[in-house]
Amino acid sequence: MTSKKLEDKSTLGIKMGGNNEEGQNLTLTQADTLKTLFGTVHDEIANGLFRHCIKALKSDEASDEFSGNDERMFMVAAISEIKPRDGVERMLAVQMAATHVALIRSGRWMANASNLEQVKAHTTGYNKLARTYSLQMEALRKHRNGGKQTVTVQHVNVEGGGQAIVGNVQTGEGRT
Repeated sequence: MTSKKLEDKSTLGIKMGGNNEEGQNLTLTQADTLKTLFGTVHDEIANGLFRHCIKALKSDEASDEFSGNDERMFMVAAISEIKPRDGVERMLAVQMAATHVALIRSGRWMANASNLEQVKAHTTGYNKLARTYSLQMEALRKHRNGGKQTVTVQHVNVEGGGQAIVGNVQTGEGRT
C-alpha cells in the first residue's frame, strides 16, 4: 500500500504532500486540526511543532517521491497518541517521535552494514538512541505524575499473629 492510500484513510484529519525542496503541502479537514493534534490553543505553537517534525526528517522521509520511506504522517500520529497536555509535553512528544524515527533509521543502517566497522558504528548509535528514547519516556512519566512513583499492592496475606499496615508508610530517621 502506498503512502497516498494511507493518507486518504487517515483519521487524523490531515493530508500531506510535497517535499522539502518545493515545499510541504498540508491540508486540514478543520481549521483547528493541528492545534488539536498537538494539544494547544495557539496556532503558532501547532505550526511550529509541525515544522519541527518535518525538520527532523531526512529529505526522502518527507517527500511524495519516496512514499515507502515517508515518515510525516507517523510523526504527527505518534505525537497525537502521546496526547501532550502542556508545553513541556508537546516539545517532548516531538522529540520522542523524532528519536523513534532516528532509532528505526539507525536500525536500518545497522542491518545493511557491510563491514564490522560500520556494524559497530551503527550499533553504538542505535544503542544511544534507544537509551535516549527510554529517558524521554521516563521524563514524560515523571512530568505527568509530578515525579512521584506510585506502588500498588494487589494482594496482602497476613498470617496468624501478624499485623498489616494500610496507608502511607514513610521512612526516615528513627527515634532513639
